[in-house]
Amino acid sequence: MLVSGLAFVSPCALALLNSFKTLPEIIQAPLALPRSLNLENYAYLFTGVRIAGPMLNSLAMCVAVIGGLVAVAPMAAYSITRRTTRTGPILRVFFLAGITVPFQIIMVPLLKLFRMLGIEFSYFALWLHYVSWGLPLCIFIYSGFMATIPKEIEEAAAIDGCSPLRTFWQVVFPLLSPCTVTVVIFWGLWIWNDFMQAFIIMGASRGDLAFVQLWRFLSDKYVKNWNTIFAGVVVLSAPVTLLYLAMQQRFVKGLTAGAVK
Repeated sequence: MLVSGLAFVSPCALALLNSFKTLPEIIQAPLALPRSLNLENYAYLFTGVRIAGPMLNSLAMCVAVIGGLVAVAPMAAYSITRRTTRTGPILRVFFLAGITVPFQIIMVPLLKLFRMLGIEFSYFALWLHYVSWGLPLCIFIYSGFMATIPKEIEEAAAIDGCSPLRTFWQVVFPLLSPCTVTVVIFWGLWIWNDFMQAFIIMGASRGDLAFVQLWRFLSDKYVKNWNTIFAGVVVLSAPVTLLYLAMQQRFVKGLTAGAVK
């Protein structure tokens, strides 16, 4: 565990150290401590790279995608789990099959589909992809936990006059808070840090998302501003890292929710 932890922490420490150095310092001694705390790299991110706007766009995309997943996945899992017919297990297997499909297989057909619909290279196409891509795992997490909720709670709500929709949102959904926290953290981390899928769906010259903007500004093959790159990686990784550290216990609790009945 110690060796594995060092393997993950050492690149982060290297990026943090080099983010305070000038480019000549990095070339001469990339593993040495910085001679002084050079904050010009961080200032250049917001003046030269103009990373603040793309960071807000990435945050808005995270909120929109998580909102779509939290609105759809629990209701789908509720319907699948509470079905008394044979279609319930079939639908669950159908959604679980989506977890096994890698993005590389659907990449070209997905781009062709967006082109046919006239939404290629748009934020809506990226949002639609993120939501559809996240639904299988979210439904799996919600349905596993929902199977442990006694049906008597819903029957008592029905006796009190609640409709099925009101029963779900006012009685069942609040009990799913561990799963909801897991969905928020897991997909928030992934969407914020995603570069490949956002780059492919939005295109190289469109869409101002955080990591795409950083790549676009620093992708000149003749100029490699490693000091700015390291500073950008630290700045863009800090929000999600702090979020995960602050909520890691609830994250693990949500992943294991429903594992033991």
